[in-house]
Amino acid sequence: MLILGVNKIAKNFGYGFLFEDVSFTLNEGESLAIVGPNGCGKSTILKIIAGLESPDQGEIHLKKGTKVAYLDQLASNIEDSRVVYEILKEAFLETNKVEKQIKEYEKRISEEGDNQSLLEKYCALIEKFNSMGGYDIDFKIHTVVNGLDLDFNLLNQSYATLSGGEKTLIQLAKVLLIKPNLLILDEPTNHLDLKRVEWLETYIKSFKGASIIVSHDRYFLDKMANQILSVDDEGIGHVYATNYSGYLVMREIEIEKRMNQYSDEQEAIKQLEAKAKEFMSLGMGRNSSSLTKQGKTLWERAQRMRKQAIKKPVLEKNLNMSFQEENKTSKKIITIDSLTVKTNEGKTILKDINIEICAGEHVAILGENGTGKSTFVKTIMGEQSLPVTGDVYVGPSVKIGYIPQIIEFRDGNQTLLDYFNKAVGLPIQICRSILSRFKFYAEDVSKRVKNLSGGEKMKVKMAELLQQEVNTLIFDEPTNHIDIPTKEVLENALEEFSGTLVFISHDRFFINKFADKLLVFKNGRVKEYLGNYDDYKEALASDKNGQETGRKKKNDNL
Repeated sequence: MLILGVNKIAKNFGYGFLFEDVSFTLNEGESLAIVGPNGCGKSTILKIIAGLESPDQGEIHLKKGTKVAYLDQLASNIEDSRVVYEILKEAFLETNKVEKQIKEYEKRISEEGDNQSLLEKYCALIEKFNSMGGYDIDFKIHTVVNGLDLDFNLLNQSYATLSGGEKTLIQLAKVLLIKPNLLILDEPTNHLDLKRVEWLETYIKSFKGASIIVSHDRYFLDKMANQILSVDDEGIGHVYATNYSGYLVMREIEIEKRMNQYSDEQEAIKQLEAKAKEFMSLGMGRNSSSLTKQGKTLWERAQRMRKQAIKKPVLEKNLNMSFQEENKTSKKIITIDSLTVKTNEGKTILKDINIEICAGEHVAILGENGTGKSTFVKTIMGEQSLPVTGDVYVGPSVKIGYIPQIIEFRDGNQTLLDYFNKAVGLPIQICRSILSRFKFYAEDVSKRVKNLSGGEKMKVKMAELLQQEVNTLIFDEPTNHIDIPTKEVLENALEEFSGTLVFISHDRFFINKFADKLLVFKNGRVKEYLGNYDDYKEALASDKNGQETGRKKKNDNL
């Protein structure tokens, strides 16, 4: 059943069209993901569909009675002084209206006494409230809060006192509680660890309506979307009936096909123009108006073909990133022996950890937030200020390139160009050239480094790291805050890197692509798994099935 029709919508903010000719339809049960470079208008398209902005051209058709819920990627900026419970309860708008009516009738009954008409209306409202699930509101709120692994104490806390991540989670919880027919999510996995993301996936999978998603989480898009709307650099939308991985394959095939078509058309035009010139030259040489006229006719035909020919496909510009590798390296890169890390108050974060990482391994570090992943990495890097016992051994020829999760600069008032020049020690003009490859152009290099976005800071550190000779890379959440094209640039560089890679990540697409070993942190301990993320999930499922079988056999023997 059709829920949404988007017909040739366009948006112009006064400096030309941000996008145009964007069209698609969405049926019940379908999920569409919008992808494209930063600044192409993905979030604006969502706001137009949600009714928060109007298109300058085109139309939006929603099925009558469709309930829409929208999660803004800037949800953490919403200000509200009420307690969290009241904000979440707002999701049950119609039920709340009935509840308010019930309270009004209760007041009238207490004032007017035994009035049969009032009692009948009151009972009807009670029955309606019950049929709407009014008595299950607290249960529904607790189910979503529990699923998102939120502290139940937050329910009675003022929303204004929450952190940005907590505010985003509360707004996501509210959107899910609305139970809409059309769910619109802009970066829903921001601030979510893997456990929460997987719960959200299960929740959305059980959703009966339609959904539209913008996300940089490619694994999430693979699982959630069965349609991809790609908005290109020219603002034109193309729909692909597949998930994200299928779209990548189809896009490559389409670009190759269009490039071949473009080449064939341009060759045919050149040949026709050459023939036209030949006829006109012969006409002038022989003073033949017939040949000259024929040449002009051919030339006009060639120009019509040129106007009607397809545009040259825009190929994504690669940054040609590659790490400068130091070839000499130890066989044992990092050896951890009986490592224990505690807080200053004596609380154990990591307990008796024993790990060995060898040359050439690609090790992903997984675990829920707060399980000690960053503590572990900081200890390896010698940046740990907490009490540490045990030994951390780094091979003598190991040269580490490191990017932390939270990137800070000693002097935030430095301009980007000044910082980079001092960090890499290269001439200013070469620094400008390197930064331009990361899309930092004229005015960008004059920004204060403290004012850079999270994604921009990551790109600066990547550019800096590329100027160093390393044989081991250690990253803490390398794909956070960067868009898909920048992720692909990083991945292209890592595919050519033959050294050792150790990284913390919640990006399952990235983990699947690079990990051959996983270190999973839980309750201060570490468990090792061979393979990538999908192998790890398969091992967990196998262990669970084995435990269930063992319990069943035990019960059978009783």
